[in-house]
Amino acid sequence: MHTTTPPRPPGPLQISEIILRTSRFDALKDWYQVFFGGLRPSLETGTGGRLKSVPHIERLCFLRIHAAFPYTQVLGIFEVPGADVAPRMQAGLDHMQFRERSLADLFVRYAMLKDQGVTPTHCFNHGPSSSFYYRDPDGNTVELSAVNFATEQEYMAFFGSDGFRQNVEGHPIDPEQFIAQRTAADALPTPAAVEMP
Repeated sequence: MHTTTPPRPPGPLQISEIILRTSRFDALKDWYQVFFGGLRPSLETGTGGRLKSVPHIERLCFLRIHAAFPYTQVLGIFEVPGADVAPRMQAGLDHMQFRERSLADLFVRYAMLKDQGVTPTHCFNHGPSSSFYYRDPDGNTVELSAVNFATEQEYMAFFGSDGFRQNVEGHPIDPEQFIAQRTAADALPTPAAVEMP
């Protein structure tokens, strides 16, 4: 009789991203560059209102503090307009990101959380990585993320591609469809086969 070995539980999460909203974009960016010893943004761009999920963001930048593929530690700064922003979008914390070791681990954790009644509010394939977004009881956004590429070279190359320059946001995904497609394409273990601890 053929038995399938259940996939290993996902590894420990690592803090990967902290995103701040501000109406003083240049001042905050300059301060954090000084704070991190002259660190230059790994990405800085105007959005032109093209980000469908967050159209209020005018500019954004990411300061990559540390990288050890597939993990990164990034401080992001999102510029929002001043007086016409709804209270929840004023200056402060935008979201926290925790990175998984792989897409397989992201899918396993998704299934574990779903079994506990915790489901994402929305999900995105951002191009370099894919993310499932959750809300905690206080309304804070918590992002679970994993890279879409097997190697750091492929991952970094995507940031220089025309596709990424034209669409830094990526596109929304249905988590169940995305998991099914990637599992079939990459022969990843199916989350349903995971035994709950």
